[in-house]
Amino acid sequence: MPNQNKKQIFEGITILDFCQVIAGSYATTLLADLGAEIIKVEPPEVGDTLRNTGPKINGVSTFFIQVNRNKKSLCIDLKSPKGLEIIKKLIPHVDVISENFKPGVMEKFGLSYEDVKKLKENIIYVSVSGYGHNNKNSHKPAYDIMIQAESGLASLNGFPENNMPLRSPLSVVDYISATNAAFAISSALYHLKATGIGQFVDIAMYDSIISIMDNSFLIYESIKNKSEIDLIKEGIKSTGNHHPGTSPHGCYKTSDGYIAHTSLTNEMWSKILKIIEREDLLNNEKFNSPDKRKQSWQEVDKILEEWSSKNSTDEVIKAFYSERLPCGKVRNIDEVFNDSHNSEREIFKEINHPIAGRLKITNTPMKFNETPVQIKTNAPSLGEHTKEIMNKYLNLSDSELNTLFAYKVLF
Repeated sequence: MPNQNKKQIFEGITILDFCQVIAGSYATTLLADLGAEIIKVEPPEVGDTLRNTGPKINGVSTFFIQVNRNKKSLCIDLKSPKGLEIIKKLIPHVDVISENFKPGVMEKFGLSYEDVKKLKENIIYVSVSGYGHNNKNSHKPAYDIMIQAESGLASLNGFPENNMPLRSPLSVVDYISATNAAFAISSALYHLKATGIGQFVDIAMYDSIISIMDNSFLIYESIKNKSEIDLIKEGIKSTGNHHPGTSPHGCYKTSDGYIAHTSLTNEMWSKILKIIEREDLLNNEKFNSPDKRKQSWQEVDKILEEWSSKNSTDEVIKAFYSERLPCGKVRNIDEVFNDSHNSEREIFKEINHPIAGRLKITNTPMKFNETPVQIKTNAPSLGEHTKEIMNKYLNLSDSELNTLFAYKVLF
C-alpha cells in the first residue's frame, strides 16, 4: 500500500473539463483519481446531462456520482459574453482542456484549439467525439449505442439463430474512448514536460471501438470471398459464446448453473478428455488439432456439455482446477457485489454522499505501490465550487462575484 500522504502522480495538473455524460468525463475521472484537479464546466439549471440519467437515490443520479468523483463544478453561462470572458481568463491557468461536443461546437464559442492557443501557447486540448474531426461523418451526433451499431459491434453480439443485432449491456464504446483519452492526455503531458510543446488530441469513439475489434477485421480479410455461413462459422457474424479462433470456448451448462471455459492447445484438450472420461477421442481426426476442433466447435461443445450438465458448478470447477485448466462460474451481479474478493482488492469504495447517503461505487482499477490513487471527494453538486474557483484563479472580490451571480453569469 502506498503512503496516502505522498504526492499523487498528476497532482499540480489542472484540467478545464467541458465534457458531458461518459465518453469524455470518465477520462478526466481517471486523471482525477491520480491527483489532477478537474474543473467541470456545466451549464446552468440542468448541468451535465448525466445528472438526470440512470438510477437515482434520493433524486441523485448514481451514474453521475460514479463518473464525476474528485471533481469541482463550475456552473457558468457560456452563452453570455461575460461568461465566455471568464472562461478565457481561466484558460492560462490550466494545463489541459477536454471537451466532447460535436466538431464545430467549441468553435462557435470561440474556444477552438486555435482560439485557445492564442491564450495559452502550450495548452493540451483533447476533443472526444463520435467520428473525429475533418471527415465526412464529423457532423454526426453520436452516443454509445449508435457507434456500437455503425462499427459492426452490434452485429457480432447475440446468437446467429436470432439474426438480430444486439448492443452490449455495458457502455463499452464510451469507456474505451474515455480510457484512450486518458492515455492520450497522459502522453501529451509527458511530451509537454519533455519539450514544452502542447498539442491537439483528436479521439473518435468510432476509431476507439474499431481498434479493439481487430480480430473480426483480420478474419474478414482472410475469408471475405466466402459464403454467409462461412462468415458465421469464422466469427464475423453473431456467434453467441463461440470464439472464431479456438474450441472449446464458451459458457457450458452445469446441473445448477453455468461455467465458462476456453482451451487453446492440444495439451489442454487432452486434459479435458481425461476429466470427462472421453479419452477415446484423443486420436479422433475431427478433434486432434486446434484448427480441426475450431471447425467442429458445435460437436466439441456438445461433448463437453454432455458431461458438465451432469455435474454441479463446483464439481466442474474443482475437476478443471485439478488439471490446472481455466474455468469460472457464471455469476450474477448479486454474487459479484458480495464477494469477499472485493474487499481484498478494494474493488468498491464506500462513500458517504450528502444526499444519496452511504453507497458503494466502483473504485479506481489502478494500483501503484508508491503513489496513491484516491477517491477523496464526492461528485459535486451543480455549481458547488464556482466561488472557490473564481477566488483561486481570478481573485474576484465578493462584490464582483455577487454581481456575476445576480446577473446569472455564474451559478
